[in-house]
This record gives sequence, C-alpha cells and structure tokens, in this order.
Amino acid sequence: MTRLLLALLAVLTLSGPALAQGPGDPLAFVQAVFRPITDADFAGETAEQDRGIYSASLQALLDVDAQRDMNYLDFDWVFGGQDLPDVSQLKVVQLRRTEAAASYRVSFRNYGEVRERIVHLVVENDRWVIEDVELTKPEKVRLSRILVENRQD
Repeated sequence: MTRLLLALLAVLTLSGPALAQGPGDPLAFVQAVFRPITDADFAGETAEQDRGIYSASLQALLDVDAQRDMNYLDFDWVFGGQDLPDVSQLKVVQLRRTEAAASYRVSFRNYGEVRERIVHLVVENDRWVIEDVELTKPEKVRLSRILVENRQD
C-alpha cells in the first residue's frame, strides 16, 4: 500500500510544473507504481495512503473489499504475491494514449516468474488515475473483477 503512495509522490515530484497545467505524464505515473520497493516502503503502511491513485469507481470497489472479513483481493496486484517482490526485466510499453485515457503493458519477472499487467488510466480531477488493471500473466483476470467476485469459494 505504501508503494502506491510513494508512487504517487514520485509522479508529483517528477511531473511538478506539468501537473499545474494538466494531468502530467501517464508513463511516469505507471513507472512510479511499478518502481522497485524495499522493506522500508512498508513501514507504517495504511490503505488510506493509496487513496488518490485509483479512479472513483475502482476506489469504491476497493473500499467495499476492505470492509469484508476476508478480502477478495488477497495479494499485491502490482507484483502478484504477498512477499517483498524480487523484480527483474521490468518493461513498460504504451499501448494507447489520448488526452483522457491511456493504457500501458507492464511486463517483468518476479522471483523468475513472468508477470504481465495491462494498466488502464483515465484523467479524473486533472490527474491520471488507475481505472482498472488486467492481470494477464500468469493470472487472466481484471482487478475490478477480483473485487466483486469471491474466487476463494
């Protein structure tokens, strides 16, 4: 959770003046979300720190899931696990970009296992936010779908 807050702060730092004139660079936003993390990133983490990087609709689903006794989202969707990631071969490729939406393919290895995410962004309140994420390797599911379907049953 802290990783996502730090990613947002990194985007703000990297985009500085550009954010005052518009939503900034969506590529920088995605790169910040997928930046390498360390144990220090997890000190004092809270779900509230992630607020602001998701679209209103995705944040609403996350809020509902956070209230469940057993969360449907029971792993770190970014790197696909519960342990501190060991990421290598990180690659971010723009798939599409308009003034109001963008999509990026993020591929990497985590502990040697191939992972891939398609990150869909939209502009809300004059900033880029995550609208949804397709987890494509090894999973084949959307983040929004995980949050509404109990795959644990």
